[in-house]
Amino acid sequence: MSSMSDLITKRWPVLALAAAAIALGTALIAQFVFDLPPCELCIWQRWPYVAAGLLAAIAMVTGRTGRLMALIVALCFAATAGIAVWHVGVEEGIWQGLATCTGAETPNDLEALRAQVLGTQPARCDDVPWSMFGISIA
Repeated sequence: MSSMSDLITKRWPVLALAAAAIALGTALIAQFVFDLPPCELCIWQRWPYVAAGLLAAIAMVTGRTGRLMALIVALCFAATAGIAVWHVGVEEGIWQGLATCTGAETPNDLEALRAQVLGTQPARCDDVPWSMFGISIA
């Protein structure tokens, strides 16, 4: 049993790096290949994955695979999961999202309205752009 826990203790960075790379890779493929622009909360969800991946890579290179580093990486994954829960709640209308990603304000004059209509609209956090079996990307 001791050898199994040693294996997990020493190999967790590989799993963490793979999980972060898969999550970020999937998000980038959705964005650039399938033309699904990310909303602000989608971008927020990516940052903890970046942090977890970098910390896991540092742990792999330096050999510092101790419990503290594993805990910090786990907290990064917990942070992105928390943002995902918030994001799903916004999509489902359970709670309010950010003012910057739930729709544009109505312009005060015709020129501002024209600029808004002709410009690229940001992705909305309260819309579900794609889902499978009722589960959204968030």
